[in-house]
Amino acid sequence: MKRGIRLAACLSILAALLACESPFTTREPESPSNNTSSLINPTTPELVFVNLQIALSERNVENYVQSFVDSTRSQRRFQFMPDQGVAASQPGTFLNWSLEEERRYVQQMFQATPADSTIRLSFETDNRSETATTATVTQNYTLIVRHRLQSPSVPAEATGQATFFLERDETGDWAIYRWEDFKTNTDDFSWSEIKAFFQ
Repeated sequence: MKRGIRLAACLSILAALLACESPFTTREPESPSNNTSSLINPTTPELVFVNLQIALSERNVENYVQSFVDSTRSQRRFQFMPDQGVAASQPGTFLNWSLEEERRYVQQMFQATPADSTIRLSFETDNRSETATTATVTQNYTLIVRHRLQSPSVPAEATGQATFFLERDETGDWAIYRWEDFKTNTDDFSWSEIKAFFQ
């Protein structure tokens, strides 16, 4: 009886081994996920701007939005104040601009930019002041977006100056709660115009 049970067990193991093509070889490792993120914990105001640059280059909407104040962790609400000339030429576009409009414009911009095209943002700090819980940083910026809608009326490059107002929340993370945009040269497109177009 015991011999029969042992024989049946051996036959089962032999059948299982024969069913496997290569029972003792390791399998190929799975390719890494495409959802990897380079988001840095924003423990300083400077890292918020680094995260903006990374989020735009990686076309990551959620990481982009995380650079702005979270109303569930702050009494403040995100505000964007466009260049005055752009606001006058685009009446109504920037009224009550909220984080939802910010999210929408960046999504539309990513969708209009081919995967093999450039989105690049650079900053040069012009002025800054900081307390333990707030910071004001004025940045000269250049934003290059090689979208597929190239024409003289659709900006592919924006240059200007922006003043960012940031706060530090109870976790120690910094975020932008107000953004004021300014043209520095009347012949150049500003970031406000990119937002207006893709909004």
